[in-house]
Amino acid sequence: MENQGKITIGTVCFLIDRSNNTMLLLERANEPMSKMLTGVGGKTHFEEDINGSCIREIKEETGFDAQNLKLHGVIKTILDGHNSTWILFIYSTADFRGNQIDCPEGKLHWISIDKIFDTNLIGFIREILPYVLNNTMIEGTIRHDSRGNIIEKNIAAIP
Repeated sequence: MENQGKITIGTVCFLIDRSNNTMLLLERANEPMSKMLTGVGGKTHFEEDINGSCIREIKEETGFDAQNLKLHGVIKTILDGHNSTWILFIYSTADFRGNQIDCPEGKLHWISIDKIFDTNLIGFIREILPYVLNNTMIEGTIRHDSRGNIIEKNIAAIP
């Protein structure tokens, strides 16, 4: 019989400040992938629409009111050796306002887009960010370890 692990629907969003050519990344405080960088986002609640859940997560984690999210694709992530799979909707936006707050999930960092790939990015985030930055829609599956390092991937650009 096939593994009946847990599937979570979630979002990740990359906030871009075009005037400073920076992107907001979250340094995770908790395991898995503690001290590694990712976008902001999280779990979608049962009765919540996906775009709305991303806007809620952005507000909770950054204090910003975001709108006009751009969908970049959907990736299924599988944490190898665990019963954990996420269906992850990938977004970006440059349309946000408000005052940044301290994030309850870790530390927020504005990082120059030119230096993004020199940072401690989670492995599968490192894999999907070029598509986000190139405005390419993707779908696929990534199997990763507890540090986010890719074990296996099958990602395709959607024409």
